[in-house]
Amino acid sequence: MSKPVAFLNALAQSLSTMMLYPREHPAWERALDVSFNALLGLQANNREPRFSFIGRDVVYDDVPLHEMRDWPWASRLAEVGIQRVEFGPAVPREEYADFLAELLSRLVRAGVQRHAPSLLTETPDEPSLVVGPDGMPPRKQAQIKFGALVVHDEHGAPAPEISRSTRKTPVAGIPFGLSEEISAVQWLQGEAGTGDSIPVLEADAVVRSLSVAMRGSSSLIVPLLRLKASDPYNAIHSINVATLTMALCEYLGMSKRDVHLFGNAALLHDIGMARVPKDLLHKPANLSDAEREIVERHPAEGARIIMSSDQRLELAAMAAYEHHLRPDGTGYPRRANPRPPQYPSRLVRVCSVYNALRIARAHRQPFSAERALAFIEERAGTEFDTELARSFAQMMRTLNARVADFDRDVAIKTPPVAMQPINEFEIHH
Repeated sequence: MSKPVAFLNALAQSLSTMMLYPREHPAWERALDVSFNALLGLQANNREPRFSFIGRDVVYDDVPLHEMRDWPWASRLAEVGIQRVEFGPAVPREEYADFLAELLSRLVRAGVQRHAPSLLTETPDEPSLVVGPDGMPPRKQAQIKFGALVVHDEHGAPAPEISRSTRKTPVAGIPFGLSEEISAVQWLQGEAGTGDSIPVLEADAVVRSLSVAMRGSSSLIVPLLRLKASDPYNAIHSINVATLTMALCEYLGMSKRDVHLFGNAALLHDIGMARVPKDLLHKPANLSDAEREIVERHPAEGARIIMSSDQRLELAAMAAYEHHLRPDGTGYPRRANPRPPQYPSRLVRVCSVYNALRIARAHRQPFSAERALAFIEERAGTEFDTELARSFAQMMRTLNARVADFDRDVAIKTPPVAMQPINEFEIHH
């Protein structure tokens, strides 16, 4: 993830958390540090970064951030008069805190006006910031300038919108790591573990970022993370399953919109695992019947968390609920009258099991790519949808040279795979 994108995602994460707490609460301060530290990281390369929110575009300095196109927070900020933000070279933490407090105040006020306009009196519009040859005039903040955006040319007349064909495009080949995505998914899972909902906009941002990583060259690549001893399994697994799911959707010829929706569902398919006690997640021995029952609640928990977060995420909730069901409807959650899972759930299941087999666990070494594909093909029609299993295996073999495994420096030492019998439940747990 590029540093400008990392900062915007951190900003959204901070605002989402801060909306839940008063300013004096420790969680508010911790949320502040998330994006403030991201700003400092950005300023290591660019001491005076500028962001503009223009229609569906997010522009960093003079370069559109294509991966942030249609970023939901852009329209939310623009609606409350924040279409342009400029940071000076030495932003104090306290000034940054005041800046976020101002953003929150406007966002909350806009929400109240939208749902109960009679509760608030009319106030004058905020003055626009005029961007001309001399830049923006200062506001009350010494190091942070923000406000509405009106672009003028050198003669003082409104400038025409910049044609996308003439805009600069980020240079291909810039290093694109996934550490920020891992942190974002960990944060999402932490929110799911302690509350009844998750900030779905941040999940959407991770999926957009993964989509950009997959298009890091002229052709599709499939960047998959290996698990090192210190890495969070659930976050790594969720990111890899989202990547595999989007790759399979593209391979099957789905629309860009559907690829994104399926990717979002895949990223959240195991969100219910955040409610499973950690000692069960990391238990190397077999689970007892009582412990297994606790683990098997996670699909229903995940679906509930997703729907309580945003009722428009029916597809993601469906995949979370059904991804442990076989084609005939058996598996878990157990139902009195089993029925086949829906297509999105069947697709996510194939990708989820493949990645679970490929990742090293405390009780076994990872399967090779070919052995994992053979595992899926052998169970096509019983454990997996026949056509999806075949398509997935065909895709992975076709894209073999473009499946980029990220090696990690710590290997989990376990007995050889051949010594470890494996059943369907143990694939994930």
